[in-house]
Amino acid sequence: MKTEHLTPEQSLELITQVINQARNRFEENGFIYVFWGTLIALASFGQFWLLQTGHYDINWYPYLLMPLGAIYSSIYYARKKRNQTQNLIGKILSILWVALATNMLILGFFFAGMLKENLIPVILILLSVGILSSGATLRSKILLYAGLFVGLSAFVAFYLSRLYQPLLMGTVSVVAILVPGLILMMRHEGKENL
Repeated sequence: MKTEHLTPEQSLELITQVINQARNRFEENGFIYVFWGTLIALASFGQFWLLQTGHYDINWYPYLLMPLGAIYSSIYYARKKRNQTQNLIGKILSILWVALATNMLILGFFFAGMLKENLIPVILILLSVGILSSGATLRSKILLYAGLFVGLSAFVAFYLSRLYQPLLMGTVSVVAILVPGLILMMRHEGKENL
């Protein structure tokens, strides 16, 4: 087997190409951010409404949308993967998001009673890690700012009453996930029209 040695310039060019390919494939059209931003907002605002109307025993029901969203996302990415080859950076980001989403689902459905008023802040911290990682890896300022906003919101959530944390989470999902997703969609459509 023949091994080819690359010069530092060739190595840098190869790394740049891989990052650009990852950015184009992962940023896609922003759909997944719009999808999850909307889903999290619906579930969070639904929980807030249930808490405000005194339905404490069923306030978590709107979050049953999350596993359905995870299944839909898996199908969405499986179909996309058939049409494209995924590079190393795309694989790393995919694994990171799967790990974070799995942890958020487990925390939400199995440890909510133990975490109580700390559940939403912890979930926001995990969400922040994913968005910041995507933004840094893909060199997307909008995702970096969104990740920072989610992280700061997580620390604010520690000081909020449990009754108002879902309102914060819904607002954060609109501002830091849905809106950046819409911006990414508009950029993607602009690139396609060129």
